[in-house]
Amino acid sequence: MVLSVDIGGFDIKRKLYSNEFGLSVFEVVEKETGKTFILRLADFSNKSMDFKKAQWNQLQGEYRTVISDYSHLPHIEQLAKVDEDHLFILLESEEGLTLLEKGSLESDEVKQLIAAVRHLHEKGIIHGSISAENIWITSNGRVILYGAGEAKILEGKPRLGVVSDIRQLIKIIRMHSDISESAGEMLAIENPTTVEELEGLLANANQKIAIRDDNRLATFFERKSIGQKQEADNKRKKKLSAQQGETRKSRNRQIILGGVVGLVLLFLVVYFLI
Repeated sequence: MVLSVDIGGFDIKRKLYSNEFGLSVFEVVEKETGKTFILRLADFSNKSMDFKKAQWNQLQGEYRTVISDYSHLPHIEQLAKVDEDHLFILLESEEGLTLLEKGSLESDEVKQLIAAVRHLHEKGIIHGSISAENIWITSNGRVILYGAGEAKILEGKPRLGVVSDIRQLIKIIRMHSDISESAGEMLAIENPTTVEELEGLLANANQKIAIRDDNRLATFFERKSIGQKQEADNKRKKKLSAQQGETRKSRNRQIILGGVVGLVLLFLVVYFLI
């Protein structure tokens, strides 16, 4: 779907993505101020329009009521329609990239993402579609999670719950963070069901990694120390061997010199006797 109508003073900067459920997402710029926003456009032309549109409006109204001034969830600036079949929400944003574009999350960004999901759950909201397309990373490293609750309406998933969000989070963490393969497998096996359980497992995994790294570092320094000791011993042995060699050479020179002197004396004795 391409947005071909003017949305009250906004220019379409680029289309971020669209899906088969009638959602298209755009990055737009306000003409007057140059400020960037995210516009999420829902197409209800192939659905039970009145029912679905009412659900959409109710969802956005509830979100707007309970989510305000939270760093990792966007504030709704405007809720409106293009026409009878297409509704949109205009959300705060700033320059950045989707995780799909950026590709990876730093450890602090993972914490921000988890914090966003925790805040939603505390407010009684299930996200339902925690994906790389819905995760926005600003140019200064702030994570913003978009799309809360939309899957329940657009994808027809009324039974989405906390566990589904946690599983989606784990998938994102395993695919897009620097977590070790063994830690990622542990998350899948342990199957946490709350944000708190997930955070506990991640903290435990990080602690094990830290211990392992400390052990590796200690082993490295131990081996380095042993190597340095062996090197010092080898140097001492070489020095001692060199000293012994010089001593032997000195003794040999003394023996030779003594032999020469003895021969000279003998020659002189014989000479004078004759």
